[in-house]
This record gives sequence, structure tokens and C-alpha cells, in this order.
Amino acid sequence: MKKKLKIFLLLLLILILATAGTLLYFFKFKEYDVADEEVAKIVEDPYTIEMPDGTTITLYENGDIVESTGTASNGTSTDGSKVAVTSTEGTKEEATTSGNKTPSSTTGNSNTTETTPKPTVTSIKQKYVPTLENLQSQADSRLNTLVGHAKQEYSAKKANGESISYGYFYNKYVDAASGLEARTDTVFAGVIKAVEKDLVANGYDKSYSKNVTDDYNAKKKARKDSLLNKAMGL
Repeated sequence: MKKKLKIFLLLLLILILATAGTLLYFFKFKEYDVADEEVAKIVEDPYTIEMPDGTTITLYENGDIVESTGTASNGTSTDGSKVAVTSTEGTKEEATTSGNKTPSSTTGNSNTTETTPKPTVTSIKQKYVPTLENLQSQADSRLNTLVGHAKQEYSAKKANGESISYGYFYNKYVDAASGLEARTDTVFAGVIKAVEKDLVANGYDKSYSKNVTDDYNAKKKARKDSLLNKAMGL
């Protein structure tokens, strides 16, 4: 009896390993023709976001990330190279009196200079919320478009009576989603670099930006989970 049980368990183990190996082969090692101009266009669609100081960061389809101040006519650097993202450092708001900007006011023989209080860590990071929300919105839009394309292709194949290769869909759209994630990460890295420089310029440690990164990673995981759930609904 024990011998039969051992043989059964051995056969079961072989079956499980064989099945896992087959799945691994079809999902990871087998090569599929997944070339699709529409998918490539979705993934490589340029990102353009505006920073708090009016600077625009653009990630082009070729992977170059370029910063422009908004005054350049072509939106590129003068030497054509990649430009590091910068932020407004130590910028002070001028006090206003009756609608006119004045750095100081004079009463009698004494001068009273109005100075802008030092910004807090919270206020510095708060400036970048619209920028990060814009990035999130663009990433979500691209992901939803990608999922929509996958569903459309799946439905078309099914309607035409074609066999459905889940390995094909896995390789094609997971790779596309990974490419989209990498491009989004590149833009985020530019934004977080600006946040860190802004913090340092105002006398704070750049480590205060960590929770911004943590929040971004949490939302990125939520996007992955959303993609998986939508894929399961195909």
C-alpha cells in the first residue's frame, strides 16, 4: 500500500512539474510574433508634464527626456543632449501693496522689509502634487488604452474562430505594460529629482521626499493589479 502511494505521489509530482514546465515554456521561453504598431504607439506616446516653475518635461518616443523652460521654440536643449531636470531653487514671492510688487515699505525714517517665510517641507511637496497627478493620469490613460486594445484583439480572434494563445497575449501585453511602466518611471525620476533639489535648496534633507516615492510605488502596484484584473476578464 505504501509503495503504491509513493508511486502515485511521484507520478503526481512529475505531472505538476511537467505542467509547470509547459506553462513556463509557453509563457516565458516560446517566441511569439507580437509586433504591433498600435501597441508600440500606445507605449511610446510622448509624455509631457509641466513642473511648478513652468518648466516642461517631455519624454520622447526614442527615450530621450528633455526639459524646456517654456521660452524655447523647439523644446529641446541647445546642444541636443539630454537635460537634467531642475526646479526653482530659493525662489521668493514678492510682497504686494495695492497691486504693485514691492520688496519693502518705508515709514518715516525707518525701513521695514517684508520677507517671505521659509517654506515648509509639506508646502514644497504640495507644489508638485498637480504634476504627479498629471503623470498618474497620463499613465492610467495609456494603460486603459492598452487594455482596450488587448480586449479588442481577443474579441476579434474569438469572433473569427481563431485559437486563443494565452502565451501570446501574456508575452505581448505584459511586455508592453512593462515598457509603459519603465517610461513612466523615467518621468517620475525627473520629477522626484526636482523635489529633492527644491528641498535641499530650502535647507531640508532630500530624504523628506521618500513618502512621495512610496506613494508613487503604491499607485504603480495598484495599476498592475488593475491590469491583471482586467486581463482576467478577457
